[in-house]
Amino acid sequence: MTDDFPSSRGDRVTDEAVRGMVAAIEPEWTVESIERSPHGTDFVATLDVRAGDSVRSLVLKATTAGLVDPEIARSEPRLLELAGRETSIPVPQVVGYVDEHDGYPAPFYLAEHVDGANLEDDPGRLTPAARERVVRDAGRNLAELHELGPLPSVGSIGVQDGELTVLDTDDHPRADDFRERLLEDYERTLDDLAAGGYFPDLADDPERFADLVPDVREYLRDAIPSLPEPDPPTYNHWDYRYGNLLVDPETGETRAVLDWANLAASDPAYNLAKVEFHLLKPVRDDDARTAALRETFRTAYAEGRADWSFDESTRERMTLYRLVDRLDAMACLPLWFEDATPAERDERAAEHREFVSQYL
Repeated sequence: MTDDFPSSRGDRVTDEAVRGMVAAIEPEWTVESIERSPHGTDFVATLDVRAGDSVRSLVLKATTAGLVDPEIARSEPRLLELAGRETSIPVPQVVGYVDEHDGYPAPFYLAEHVDGANLEDDPGRLTPAARERVVRDAGRNLAELHELGPLPSVGSIGVQDGELTVLDTDDHPRADDFRERLLEDYERTLDDLAAGGYFPDLADDPERFADLVPDVREYLRDAIPSLPEPDPPTYNHWDYRYGNLLVDPETGETRAVLDWANLAASDPAYNLAKVEFHLLKPVRDDDARTAALRETFRTAYAEGRADWSFDESTRERMTLYRLVDRLDAMACLPLWFEDATPAERDERAAEHREFVSQYL
């Protein structure tokens, strides 16, 4: 198990451990090269692996950061297999996986390497047409993912008895009403925000947003229970952003959607609001450009779901969901802007405050 592995941080997984993890999946294969990824929190490495007479380019991912519980992390290769089998969403092909291991950080899995650019740090290099392609692909991909539902309840996607399920445990209880779960989650987020965010040890100003917390809490306690009835829960890939996409930088074609380790069963409108938050602001667009990209995304999504539309109820829920998405960004500011200058952090904080003020 990861917690028992003495060097569970991703930057401490040795070459010897990498070779052992590959051998645990395919004993006859040998690792010829290892290139560690600088992205993400868990261990990810691209490998050249000799399999018989051929050399294959593969990716090894291991849960090492302690941010995702093992029963949830075990779902990732199974979800990749599900998406690859039941949809046209571009995902890496899974070679094999290990749920538990006494000697190596687990769960871990091997998948085929996919060529493409990770533009988390440079989405502005895309042409306007390429950005439209990314957004259009996102709408189509999310529509196919949501069509895999409905799911039986709201909660975290994980693995029990070797099968994908909506977990119902002490740490990850199910909920019958998404509004109830949402309010519980963001009560905790506001508690964190008052104390420096999700990563208080990194916060240069732990009280940066503390003054907003009482008014936002009062607003959410009134607004969330009053929301229209959510749609039945579906698979939500809530972290669909440039950092979890491999794209063709020339055309914007999405070649792979990554990071399926922390999916939720939620109102699909919540997922849509999250994706719009991530993808419609990769560079500073004016209002007209943002509206055009939003229309591209929503049109592609609606075309992929029969008898579904962005009706008044959906738009009302998404308006509220945009606020809680912003709270997540505020709570993550110390991590996301760890290497930024104080002036850059202050600028982002001012943008957050301006957005939140629209609701209060």
